[in-house]
Amino acid sequence: MAENEQTQEKNQEPTQRRLEKAREDGNVLSSKEMFVFGSSAISLLTLAVLGFFSDILTKHWAAFFIFSHPEELLNSHAKNAFHAFKIILGGAAIFGIPAFIGICTIQLIVGRGISISSKALSFKWEKLDPIKGLGRIFSVKGLVELVKSIFKVVFLTSLVVGFMWYSLPNIIYLSAGMLNHSLEILYKLLLLFILVIVLVLFAIGVGDYIWSRHTWLEKLRMSRQDLKEESKESEGSPEVKARIRRLQIEASSRAAQQSLAIEDVKNASVVITNPTHFAIAIKYDPIENEAPLILAMGKDLMAKRVIEQAELNSVALVRSPLLARALYYTGSIGQNISEQLYSAVASILAYVYQIDKGVNVEFNEPEIPSDFVFDEFGKRLEE
Repeated sequence: MAENEQTQEKNQEPTQRRLEKAREDGNVLSSKEMFVFGSSAISLLTLAVLGFFSDILTKHWAAFFIFSHPEELLNSHAKNAFHAFKIILGGAAIFGIPAFIGICTIQLIVGRGISISSKALSFKWEKLDPIKGLGRIFSVKGLVELVKSIFKVVFLTSLVVGFMWYSLPNIIYLSAGMLNHSLEILYKLLLLFILVIVLVLFAIGVGDYIWSRHTWLEKLRMSRQDLKEESKESEGSPEVKARIRRLQIEASSRAAQQSLAIEDVKNASVVITNPTHFAIAIKYDPIENEAPLILAMGKDLMAKRVIEQAELNSVALVRSPLLARALYYTGSIGQNISEQLYSAVASILAYVYQIDKGVNVEFNEPEIPSDFVFDEFGKRLEE
């Protein structure tokens, strides 16, 4: 009862991801009758085409029975055996290669590609379970396969008998005519028979394909719970999606804030750079603010814009990679710098002040606290 309810719940069409996963597991759409049609049709058509080369084939066949001297009959076993082997090998290639190509083509059309899955090829102990084997034989699928096989045998037998009955007058009078004429009639009957068989096999194959596709999709149907779980797997849980969305909003907000702050670079006292990957515009006015203030900052392209704006407005640029990264990863636009960086920024401001006064002073890299040393990706570095 529970199984019926569970089956009834699976009323949703399989998603594209479900179909792809089935293919990865080796569960692809296939039709036995379409394979039979493909291999049989190409083999029969190949046989029909060989009729145009009957003269060549007859000569090869006659070569087994041509002897210049009676003594050759005793010594011709090996020669004839090798010749027969070549004919058999050639015949196998003539029929086998087109049949193989036909089967692959049918699978490409029916299954939309050829899938080789390690899961499908792996050994499974449950396949040796006789109880499960009997269950598969006496299942609905097994019953359908049995009915299809019986129908196909009865139908094809009836077709052959009907065709023979229809062609009986022509067959009876074959012996009354010349050999070449009789062979021509027989060949035409063979072509007609092949055409009928191919059309019938095609009709059976199409019917089997429709049924196989229906049952394959039925097995892959999904319940609403399956759809929810698949959505979680592909898109993540609601908590993860909310966190990603929050980070995206924060990143977007920060980028917008950095872009708007570019106009404030003209009011900066100094721009500290990395020299190109990071740029932080610092303003220090003891009357307005007790501590240095971050007016603008950016990384990569945004850093380039900060530097360009500083150059346009003749704002001092000082290269200090460690301090630039420390300010970028510990500060925020519109906020005071961290207290641990007061001394380092103060030395930079003093250096800029002396340069503005025309004092020729040597620049010394400021000391950065060990826990404020970052690499370019924001990871703290040990001393």
